[in-house]
Amino acid sequence: MYNNILVPIDGSENSSKALDVAIEYSKLFNSKITVLSVTNENYYGVGTLPPEAYTKIDDTAKRIVSNAEKFVSSKGIEVKGIAQKGNAKQVIVEFANNRADLVIIGKSGTNTLDRFIMGSTTEYVVRNAKVQVLVVNA
Repeated sequence: MYNNILVPIDGSENSSKALDVAIEYSKLFNSKITVLSVTNENYYGVGTLPPEAYTKIDDTAKRIVSNAEKFVSSKGIEVKGIAQKGNAKQVIVEFANNRADLVIIGKSGTNTLDRFIMGSTTEYVVRNAKVQVLVVNA
């Protein structure tokens, strides 16, 4: 039923719980999992950051993806990790619509302020993805 499960991750408790649920679904449906972390260098609510800050942000995203890949792989599940730059909402929906059968996403992520300023990433994904979306509440 679900061959490819997309799990957007950001290091938050909710995204970790979503990954746990994705592992259970993967076992049920023999699915592959893709973990995706998106960094948006155009918005951090503080204006322009020094170049080394962007490097640190990218490195953190890569570390989060790497740790998730190791965790999923240790469960015997095929996994692919992607750290990408862009607008998280748009990148997640585009990826889901083109390469996933199911999105399993945490209710909220690390950037609580974003929910008030730009709207929830999760809400955007639910409204715009053309595939099934399972929202996990940690």
